[in-house]
Amino acid sequence: MKNSKKIDIALVDDDSDEKFIFQIALNEIDVDYSFQYFSTPKDFLDSIKNGRKKRPDIVFIDMHMPLTNGLELVQEMRKHSNFDQIKSVIYSNSVSEVVIQAFKSLGTSDFIIKPPEISEMKAVLKRLIDNFVKA
Repeated sequence: MKNSKKIDIALVDDDSDEKFIFQIALNEIDVDYSFQYFSTPKDFLDSIKNGRKKRPDIVFIDMHMPLTNGLELVQEMRKHSNFDQIKSVIYSNSVSEVVIQAFKSLGTSDFIIKPPEISEMKAVLKRLIDNFVKA
């Protein structure tokens, strides 16, 4: 049975393969969702600031992207009220404790290491989404 609340999810990641894996995992968990993908932080910021796309409930942000990294994106998000209600989750291959503390100071909701297996990804996404629905 799917959650009664539809969750609007966005992914900001320069790697389209990650989008594919992310969507497979989302499709295999029991959740009612809509999904938006942005290949650059600029696309995400512009779309939400200008109201071209619906504001997501949760945005998963890759830490390591060219031009603008995940930390810079979260810093920019915090400058605009359009992003106040969006929960941000850092989604990366590796995150140091120093970086985690920097994100926490900006109000980031969670941090996940990109799991190597779809089954692990499903479990992580399910936990995060269930926590969001309960909040």
